Amino acid sequence: MPSLFFRDPQQEYPVIARGEGIHLIDEQGRRYIDGTSGAGNVTLGHGRERIADVLRQQGSELAYCFSAFFTNRPALELAERLAALAPPDLNHAYFVSGGSEAIETAIKLARQYHLLRGKQGKHQVISRWRSYHGASLAAMSATGLPSMRSPFEPLLADFPHIAPCYPYRCELGCEGVCHLACAQQLEQAILDAGADNVAAFVAEPVVVAGMAAVAPPPEYFAEIRRICDTHDVLFIADEVITGYGRTGRHFAMEHWDVDADIILFGKGASSGYAPLGGIVIHDRIVEAFAREQAFFAHIFTYVNNPMAARVGLEVLDIMAEEGTVTQARDTGAYALQQARGLLSRHSCVSEIRGSGLLLGIELVGPDGAVFAPEQHVGQKVAKMCLQRGLVVAGVTATDWGGGDDLRFYPPLIITPAEVDEALDIIDDALTHLEATG
Repeated sequence: MPSLFFRDPQQEYPVIARGEGIHLIDEQGRRYIDGTSGAGNVTLGHGRERIADVLRQQGSELAYCFSAFFTNRPALELAERLAALAPPDLNHAYFVSGGSEAIETAIKLARQYHLLRGKQGKHQVISRWRSYHGASLAAMSATGLPSMRSPFEPLLADFPHIAPCYPYRCELGCEGVCHLACAQQLEQAILDAGADNVAAFVAEPVVVAGMAAVAPPPEYFAEIRRICDTHDVLFIADEVITGYGRTGRHFAMEHWDVDADIILFGKGASSGYAPLGGIVIHDRIVEAFAREQAFFAHIFTYVNNPMAARVGLEVLDIMAEEGTVTQARDTGAYALQQARGLLSRHSCVSEIRGSGLLLGIELVGPDGAVFAPEQHVGQKVAKMCLQRGLVVAGVTATDWGGGDDLRFYPPLIITPAEVDEALDIIDDALTHLEATG
């Protein structure tokens, strides 16, 4: 038994030796298309010497200073750059080490903001089922995946959850055309909890971990914004995966022209080259702290870390120079078109959807019903793809009695030819699934 503890003792883990562009190469020299961008974070691809160079340079100049006593130039400059990219009134950034730390920061910030305004009872955070917001305890309290929550249920905060916006499998009877009953559940949840007790609502603009690339209709987030404003509830947009160009906009909320009060970011912020995440904050939240001369009662060791911030600056430079956001939009549209043309012929494929370079493929059995959950068809197809040289995420939604899908979200630098290569592998795996059952 190896000394390294693995999450899944039943899984075999190839030892990766290096990465090049969209590819990972193991110790035997076998190449894999990284169809999940690592954990959704390696947006600019592997082996970027330019980013490695700035890590070495910043490390030799200043690797660390404690944010309780000092600040540093990379963090100051990165905050300015993010403020310029964010909606007009979100002009302040706070940097941490990743997405889970970002949601913890946002939840605590929302709570303290309300306290500063004399709203002593506001502490609950409402979120959605089928959501994923991180692995730490407040993040898991907001997460809406029962199988991930259940081992830790006694440790979790009692946060309310509402239905997701998921027209394909709508639990509210929308039959494929959303009528916003899911959004209106938020108002009822706030009234049930008592508006004086609700601090924030958090949602992913496009859901990736809990559903396969599911985006809401145009009116959804406008209704969410209206409800939050009516009841003095902060709206937190979790853009840990969808931010930094993934959906063809720098922040996915731009698709709906709706502004959040706090934006979470992570993953693509450093393209996987350093631990970096954080939040972008609305002016009125920061002004409440300034007005009361209050310090934020929250800190992590690597807040505003200069090495991570320097990488973040380099990532933004590369994205601007290479037109990464536009490339994600255009290549994503190509990938969706090609996937629908190539994969829709399979009887096991019932829906294909996408948003930028996020692609979701719903899988069903021969009669159109869900596969039995114990078959783990999503994972089975993902394993077939891995054997053929492609990493995709294959999921079985055991929490809801089944439902399998594939999720493809490669580095944003992927070319149309490389998209074709990846889709051919998925096509071959699905053909094998249908032949073997």
